Amino acid sequence: MIKHKSLKKVLIIAIALTALFTFREIKLIEANAEGWINVDNSWRYYSGTDIETGWCKSNGNWYYLNEDGLARTGWIKSEGKYYYLDQSTGKMLTGWIQDQGNWYYLNSFGEMITGWFEYKGNLYYLNTSGVMVRDIYIGEYYLGPDGAWKEGQYHHR
Repeated sequence: MIKHKSLKKVLIIAIALTALFTFREIKLIEANAEGWINVDNSWRYYSGTDIETGWCKSNGNWYYLNEDGLARTGWIKSEGKYYYLDQSTGKMLTGWIQDQGNWYYLNSFGEMITGWFEYKGNLYYLNTSGVMVRDIYIGEYYLGPDGAWKEGQYHHR
């Protein structure tokens, strides 16, 4: 019985000391950090004592950090526009991306494009959800399997 109580006291003291040093380490990170810090398998960007939120540029790339300072991934809506953040890095992507079997185009600002647009001399149509449509007539214009308008192929009613 005495051995059991002694072991219990030692465990309680060990847990208390571990918690004390863990919280102290987190406070030191928060107080002195500059740049990306991995806390509990989530990335945060610190600038001195502050956790950044919103859009953040790091090493020439843009990231979006939520209200807790955590890097977001996937689709986000910011100020009425849609952006796609890489699933593994959180980096804002531009250009053509494929997500769940659909193709989207993100301009040089990372904004999802909708409607007609020209890319490398070809015309494409992206629906209101930003998905590239293909192998279909839009009005009288035919968009091929690659999504590009096929000049000379028209739908006659």
